[in-house]
Amino acid sequence: MRGLQLESNKRDRAVDAWLEKHLDGLVDLYEHLHANPELSLEEEKSAARMAKELRAAGYRVTTAVGGHGVVGVLENGPGQTVLIRGDMDGLPVREETGVPYASKVEVTREDGTRTGVMHACGHDVHMTGLVGTARLLAQTRSLWTGTIVAIAQPAEELGRGALAMMDDGLFERFPRPDYTIALHVESGVRRGAR
Repeated sequence: MRGLQLESNKRDRAVDAWLEKHLDGLVDLYEHLHANPELSLEEEKSAARMAKELRAAGYRVTTAVGGHGVVGVLENGPGQTVLIRGDMDGLPVREETGVPYASKVEVTREDGTRTGVMHACGHDVHMTGLVGTARLLAQTRSLWTGTIVAIAQPAEELGRGALAMMDDGLFERFPRPDYTIALHVESGVRRGAR
């Protein structure tokens, strides 16, 4: 048990050191993504950015999976396959937060009305977390073995993006995962807390 604890401490220190060194760049990425949201099925620029980030981290990248879906694969010897997923789409909501990186994006809907677009559901955080995790895993390969499949998923808000990616052969064209990690952000205030 002591050996496992030492290994865990080594990993924790490596993650903390990596994050300390790269946090500012991830915050910059988050602010860029927050300021430039795209609606479901229109995530062209977001997908291009995710593909660029995954390639830069050393992943083999495939784009246009089920529309604007992006899949990055990083193989690191024998072991299990872990799929990590982040959503990309924003919502038809006008941002009124007042933050310096607030979305000013407006689009014309099919019915001719204009609406703002923002990441009101945290998908900017999902994409940033996906990129940060992908970079960290690529740069700490000595601490793990196996395969990482990083997915930037479109059209989560419509409930269609995951299905489109699976219909496009996600689990036939890419390593099938033993484990899947998907996240969603939540307020720092816990329910029932005073």
